Amino acid sequence: MTRLIECKYGDVHIAVAPELGGALASLRWRGQAILRPLDPQGAQRANMCGSYPLIPWSNRIADGRLVFDGQPFQVTRNVPDNPHALHGIGWQQVWEVVSASETQIDLALTCPASARWPWPWRASQRFALTENGLIVTLTYHNLADHAVPAGLGFHPFFADAARSEVTFHAAHVWLNDDYSLPDEEVAVPPAWDYTHFKTPHPGSVDNCFTGWSGEAIVRWPQRGIRATLHSNTPNLVFFVPGDGRNVVAIEPVSHINDAINRFPTGSNDQAMDRIAPDGELSLSMTIRMSDDGTTPRTL
Repeated sequence: MTRLIECKYGDVHIAVAPELGGALASLRWRGQAILRPLDPQGAQRANMCGSYPLIPWSNRIADGRLVFDGQPFQVTRNVPDNPHALHGIGWQQVWEVVSASETQIDLALTCPASARWPWPWRASQRFALTENGLIVTLTYHNLADHAVPAGLGFHPFFADAARSEVTFHAAHVWLNDDYSLPDEEVAVPPAWDYTHFKTPHPGSVDNCFTGWSGEAIVRWPQRGIRATLHSNTPNLVFFVPGDGRNVVAIEPVSHINDAINRFPTGSNDQAMDRIAPDGELSLSMTIRMSDDGTTPRTL
């Protein structure tokens, strides 16, 4: 049985799974699932939880290969049957519980240099509750004696996608090639335009949007509730699985997919950051729940 650390404040109730990559196993508001809860009878992995951290990079590194400061590296391809290195390595580690109170849970992780990532680093996660919300802060700390690349993200899966409606605004989106890697940045096409609320269609999209406003809203008219996500990054991966999982992933990320192979580190807001020795990089995500003002629909 997976050990969960629970925390409740006001109408918000969370459970965190330190052994499952420091993942957020569940987020409930007034007893209703906002993020997909971990099934205790199902696979016990971080990517089956409500949300998990992406560190020290987000999404894909093509074939697990990268070049940094002129030096080539090969990192472990960490997901079976996937040709790329995926979602960093923090989600596949056991995190330490630093502290837990009625309103806050703090986790920590230290990783040495390895075949999985060639530079040593330390990370922290803080889950802080408010009466109607959750603030998650993820921080990377460089333990190498020289500058290194790093990137962060969150991978929340919102529950009950079939009965949800989503809205967010972004200026552009990266089209993917046949290997699920970014190929061309274009204006957001009508099929992926969520400027106005609409129900996400299963299997329709798994792409990185840029020029994101920093806000996304998921509402469930039949339940009369909504969740508003905020994050301090202009990049967002929007993913609607097509295998009947009934979730929608809205992922704030500090850089685009495979950014390490596309842009010099620190060169723009789509690139991975360049972190000095003893330097840090942080990303936060707030999810605030409220009553929805729309008229509930008939089941």
